[in-house]
Amino acid sequence: MNSTVQRIESVLTNAYSNRNYLKLVNEIFDNLQIINPDGFNNEMSNFSSHIDGSTHIGTYETPDNKKIIIIGVRLVAKSYVENSRSTQRNYAKKLIENSGSDAALIAFYTENDSKWRLSFVRLEYEIKIEKGRLKATESLTPAKRYSYLVGKGEPCHTAISRLHSFIVDHNYHPTLNEIEEVFSVEKVTEEFFQLYCEKYHKLREHLESSDDFTIEAEQHNFTSAQFAKKLMGQIVFLYFLQKKGWLGVSAWPKKLTEKEYKNAFFAKGAKSRELIPVVYRPVAD
Repeated sequence: MNSTVQRIESVLTNAYSNRNYLKLVNEIFDNLQIINPDGFNNEMSNFSSHIDGSTHIGTYETPDNKKIIIIGVRLVAKSYVENSRSTQRNYAKKLIENSGSDAALIAFYTENDSKWRLSFVRLEYEIKIEKGRLKATESLTPAKRYSYLVGKGEPCHTAISRLHSFIVDHNYHPTLNEIEEVFSVEKVTEEFFQLYCEKYHKLREHLESSDDFTIEAEQHNFTSAQFAKKLMGQIVFLYFLQKKGWLGVSAWPKKLTEKEYKNAFFAKGAKSRELIPVVYRPVAD
């Protein structure tokens, strides 16, 4: 593996730090203007309920004279890294406008959490004709479609492969459109389905080479294609549950607050009142 790619992978597969983030963007953009990677600006606006503050790591100017700010944003709660995309996108809009930039590459993170999100947000203007007059309106790239969840325990193969063209060529100066393409979900989705099809065909061929499978399939009237499709669909669904944190979750919480207990006790009538004391015992017991 290319040594530069290895350095990038070590950043993306570990918890966030400003210094590591600076290493990442320095590898991607060879003419980065470093601003203040050791500073921190506390957020004092209406975003402060979700965002602690931000660090202006640097600025990159594209060959087509577009300005991209490189920012680290510390979120208030751990859950906000994977959720609150709308707030993240609106905050990115504020940062872009305040700095007079065209786009932002932002690392969203929380303290003492191994996961963080690398997002690309672009501010564009659309010219529309309304009532016979030209009107410019702003539009943002959707944060959900232009980001990668990275960090310790996260598979970062997609992010690494998508950034590969920037990483291996030290003299490469990507344009704004080229950077956006790296984060575009359409390309990632296309690659996913190509790999999915390859795995499907390999699985089907393996099944057809098994005498035991052939006998079982004939007895129960199903084909290798049907079995492979169903199995892979189940694997993808289990992966979805795992990503959501729902895999292996207990059907019953171990403890209930007094309010939760009362809500459950009185919500479903007599059956609920009979069942709950069996599952939960009072603290006094």
